[in-house]
Amino acid sequence: MTRGFVDRQEVGFTLPELLVAITILGIIMVAIGAMITTSFRTSTTVAAELQGSRGPKVVSRYWVPDVEQAKSVTALGTGCVAEGTRIATIVSHDYPSAFVDGADPSDAAGQDRTIAWSVVPNGQRRQLVRNVCDGSTTTRNVVVSDLKDVSGNPSVEVSTTPRYTITVTVPDRSRTNDEYEFSVTAMSQVTTTTSTP
Repeated sequence: MTRGFVDRQEVGFTLPELLVAITILGIIMVAIGAMITTSFRTSTTVAAELQGSRGPKVVSRYWVPDVEQAKSVTALGTGCVAEGTRIATIVSHDYPSAFVDGADPSDAAGQDRTIAWSVVPNGQRRQLVRNVCDGSTTTRNVVVSDLKDVSGNPSVEVSTTPRYTITVTVPDRSRTNDEYEFSVTAMSQVTTTTSTP
């Protein structure tokens, strides 16, 4: 038996092999960390841009039909649900469907519907909320989930009756001033006519 000769399988790793393995592992970890950081930044930017582009679509989806059917639109106003800070109250007549048989006189008359647009705090955010009150039923929709925290946002303007404009500002980190402001204008389509026999 020779004293200085050792079987290679019993030795393990040498110091240079360990240093090379740790260096390669460090390079891989730095690359993975950079990739994760970039993906978080990208997702934050995309979320902010989506919020800015989604706002006008959703506000238009609700504001325009509400105003078109309105008997009256009041900046601020009262009634319906007392939630948050009211910016507009819209009253319209809820006419029955053409499929109602009309045997019950109250079916033909319909009822007034009150729609309350309000700014409601939700934790650190402020949201634009729409509450629809149909008699004993109330439906709540969050129209914009994050409003820019500036005075008078959102606001409703009555330019020439029956023309109503809602102006909303949302946060948007992709812009230099960190905000995106848009306006949606609608006109009431309800007209009163009188006929003489």
